[in-house]
Amino acid sequence: MKNPKKLILRILIASSIILILLIGLFIFVVKKTGITEFYQKTIDYEPTVVQAEKTTPEFELGKKIFMEDCRKCHVSKEMRHNYLAGVVEKVGTTYLKTYLTKQDSLLKAKDEYALKLKGFWGNNGTMHKFNYTEKELNLLIEYLK
Repeated sequence: MKNPKKLILRILIASSIILILLIGLFIFVVKKTGITEFYQKTIDYEPTVVQAEKTTPEFELGKKIFMEDCRKCHVSKEMRHNYLAGVVEKVGTTYLKTYLTKQDSLLKAKDEYALKLKGFWGNNGTMHKFNYTEKELNLLIEYLK
């Protein structure tokens, strides 16, 4: 070995150059692909549906069910947009109850609305197949109204 100090210095310089090139490549790829999630601030979650005029005991119980079961997935999707607003009026209570408890059956039956939602959200691994009682379904729907 000639001079170990020179060898160590060369290794450090080469490593630094490689590191700088990798960082530059990373920044280039991020800017080129338009990835913006590094720039977004996180937002504290507020319940998706708010009934400001009045709250009933049924509304509060439905809210509790929503916060325990539904919030797990629905908090991460379009937080700035209330995409559940008007869902009860849009699909009706009977259909919504079926969707919440038997989404897999609706998909097997090639239900147009269920297939549309599945296509939009993709295979996120979640299937609405809750074992709610009729009373729990009514409470949840009261909250979603």
